Amino acid sequence: MDSESNLHQYRGKVLFVDDAKVNLMLGRKMLSNFGLEVDTAENGKQAIACCEKNTYQLIFMDLEMPEVGGLAAATIIREKQLSYAPIFALTGTDSEKIRMLCRTANMNGFVTKPLKKEKIEQILNRVF
Repeated sequence: MDSESNLHQYRGKVLFVDDAKVNLMLGRKMLSNFGLEVDTAENGKQAIACCEKNTYQLIFMDLEMPEVGGLAAATIIREKQLSYAPIFALTGTDSEKIRMLCRTANMNGFVTKPLKKEKIEQILNRVF
């Protein structure tokens, strides 16, 4: 009963940001299987540029990346009003400190890695 054809289908454009190529491929595949259009970026600097050019309904942002990290990128996106989409942090660590940093950067929540289809679907159900 867990086949991909049974996945709920959504409509919208999502930005998935991670510096690990395998995570980008996994995130793109997982989100496109839900029917979403997916843009990817390898760091916060690219994410900011994507938000300047496109409108997204949802952003997944890795916290630890080269050049511009996820917290800094989310802060810039919010301060410059580049996107009003919910931003969810992607992190390997669930701690009160991480939660506080995400709130300070005006992120809407976070997902712990490794990504699981069920976690992603819970967020999609909240957003779409």
